[in-house]
Amino acid sequence: MIAHGFVMQTVFIIGANGFIGSHVVDWYRDRGHAVRCLVRSPDRLPRRDGIEPVVGTLENVAAWAGAVAGCATVINAGGAVASRRRGDLTAVNGQAVGTLADACSRLETPPTLVHISSLAAAGPAPGSAPPDESLPPEPVSRYGASKLAGERELRLRAGRLPITVVRPGIVFGPRDERVAAVFQSIARFRLHLRMGFRDGPLSLLHVADLVPLLAAAAADGERLEAGPALTGRGIYNACDDREHPTYGNLGRRIAAALGRSVLVVPLPVLLAWPASLAVQAFWNALGQPSIVSPDKLREATAGSWAASALKARRDLGFAAAATLDDRLRETAAWLQANCKL
Repeated sequence: MIAHGFVMQTVFIIGANGFIGSHVVDWYRDRGHAVRCLVRSPDRLPRRDGIEPVVGTLENVAAWAGAVAGCATVINAGGAVASRRRGDLTAVNGQAVGTLADACSRLETPPTLVHISSLAAAGPAPGSAPPDESLPPEPVSRYGASKLAGERELRLRAGRLPITVVRPGIVFGPRDERVAAVFQSIARFRLHLRMGFRDGPLSLLHVADLVPLLAAAAADGERLEAGPALTGRGIYNACDDREHPTYGNLGRRIAAALGRSVLVVPLPVLLAWPASLAVQAFWNALGQPSIVSPDKLREATAGSWAASALKARRDLGFAAAATLDDRLRETAAWLQANCKL
């Protein structure tokens, strides 16, 4: 449990209607902070005192940059996970992040900027030991490269305002759609597909454990150093590193949380590649980006995604408040209560 003496402040949250962003909004609002929320649609925000919607997107910072004035903290939970066009990921996850930092730095009193990146920016672990933040990043996917581009943009501007980067692994919990799909497949079909016959370890974190870490990073975190060179300073891995289950093992534990049996089936990579291309083409034809794609397959077959959260524990007192199995049961209960299974 992270315990810090937070003062009341106004917090600006980008991506407030998203999975992680909505939980960040709840966390700050429940503790009495005023919250300004950048959203595409204000109708989806809860109508509660202390929540102020700002309509816009991360791609059009100039249209709403003035709304950041008076905010002590900006948390960027926005970004793109998938895109139809090749350059869109870098535009949103890279260039727009630099524009955001520029807007913050031009204020008379620049806020602290906490940027949610991804372990995909660092790339898979090169050895058996879970790496820390000091390892040179080597992303294997376009998504990872785009998140790393955002980190580079921030580092170039780090001399103008305080910036901290948090790199979560797989985040799950209430309101999540991607990991919920895994629960749904197991609940309905008792089937869990994994890509290939190599089943490397993963880094996971429940959203209820991530959000206090973001707040602690804003209040007390180490800050990025200005310059083009990428170092681990100002960056925190975010995962429950007490264990790193494989994807197959995760499926079995989700099944246990659901009270189901499950068949874990490895899908040969030679079949997975054309299947991912077909799914991507289908959704792109409908005008939507696809989370199933060759890019995500590169990540799924890259080996180990184990990471160390030692730095967050040491600097910020980070600790997951419950075990992975407890968190999976909580997630299953929420999905069942909300008719998602």
